[in-house]
Amino acid sequence: MAHGTLSDERRTDNGAQPLQARKVVLATHGSLGDLHPFIALGRALADKGCAVSLASHPDYRPKVETAGLTFVPYGISRDDYVQTLRLRPAEIVKRISSDHGFLIRRLIAPYLERSIRDIQPFVNDCDIVLGSPFAYGAHIAACLAGKPFTTVALQPTVMMSRYDPPKIKQAPFILSPQSKLAAAYNRLIMKTGEKFMAASHIEVMAIYRRYGLNPTIGLGGIVSDHQTIAFYSKVLQDIQPDFPANTEIVGFPFHDSESGTTPTLPARLEAFLEAGPAPLVFSLGTWVVYGGEMFYRRAVDVAKALGERCVILVGGESPLLNEDFGPDVCVVAYAPHSLLFPRCKAVIHHGGIGSTAQALRSGRPQLVTPVFGDQFDNAFRIAKSGASLTLNYDKWRKSAAVKLIRDLLANPAIAAQAAAAALMIANEDGARAAADVVLASI
Repeated sequence: MAHGTLSDERRTDNGAQPLQARKVVLATHGSLGDLHPFIALGRALADKGCAVSLASHPDYRPKVETAGLTFVPYGISRDDYVQTLRLRPAEIVKRISSDHGFLIRRLIAPYLERSIRDIQPFVNDCDIVLGSPFAYGAHIAACLAGKPFTTVALQPTVMMSRYDPPKIKQAPFILSPQSKLAAAYNRLIMKTGEKFMAASHIEVMAIYRRYGLNPTIGLGGIVSDHQTIAFYSKVLQDIQPDFPANTEIVGFPFHDSESGTTPTLPARLEAFLEAGPAPLVFSLGTWVVYGGEMFYRRAVDVAKALGERCVILVGGESPLLNEDFGPDVCVVAYAPHSLLFPRCKAVIHHGGIGSTAQALRSGRPQLVTPVFGDQFDNAFRIAKSGASLTLNYDKWRKSAAVKLIRDLLANPAIAAQAAAAALMIANEDGARAAADVVLASI
């Protein structure tokens, strides 16, 4: 029976007993850019009467519970990763940026059995499981319990379409296909990539087989045979012919509260914004930030060379928080992007999907400085929309950044396209649309 609205969820059977609320389990690994979309989805499902459990790293318990969702510890904490790997957070980011397989081999596979045990009791008692493409533990638990599993794709990169392929640093030879021959070439390259990545998935696949399972795992992770929700805007990508069956592009979800409550700007930042013209904003998200000290120091030099005020979002452990760069520079650990970006002159960010969504939503011109993974593809797609310019993180130098930001601020076409993208996104409600899709499928 399909259930698509709140009234559906509260209908009665033969006019007598109320139907039981749907139980939904959500699962994701990663940074806040991975967590926040699932919180937004969980809240939308809860608003429709569902009982929602969200499984993620133990660090996120306060944020998830403050958002009103049941938290399930899933995987290990950041400090456990640091201790087990004997690598500082900045070194972990560096390893991920240079070796995609490191994420699977060292951050997911060793803890997969534990993840299955953590989430299994909740999955056994639910109606549907939704997980990110690398939430293998949730997927295995769903298969064992006979529950439908929906893959939630947060960015176009994981969709791996040969008709609209990702632009990633490791595969510059992928074509933008204008013919069937080019699409066929891309498919061959992707198949080759899958064979290359198979070594990284050996431990993961061994665990699947141990449970008698033989799933479809592609370059983009889990390929669901039930449903795929593409949790991004059609500003970045439209439906492609080779997407998995039952794929829906629903638009961006938005949630960016640091505490899980209604977001607010730090008082010092609010005062800075009120005190002068709109600043530039420099951000590296919540993972890249650990290795970003030099980037931020150069960002301050860039802003001063341009004669612009700036806000620097450096994370809670940066030494820059204890330094004074003068009245035109505001250094803060974090600020909700939804409140800050619309009040700035331009956004300079790393291209993580969460930052990308908020920057597009703000309607401000962007300079994207991709570091690894999907960030290169996100940068390409924003630039293709006409809303940004790109300067790779490893090319981040004062002279190059000054030139590009000056060009960015002087280009009315980029400003117009950024405003147009924001208007399109303003008409989307990705979390609510995704909740409707989920409830209609169970």
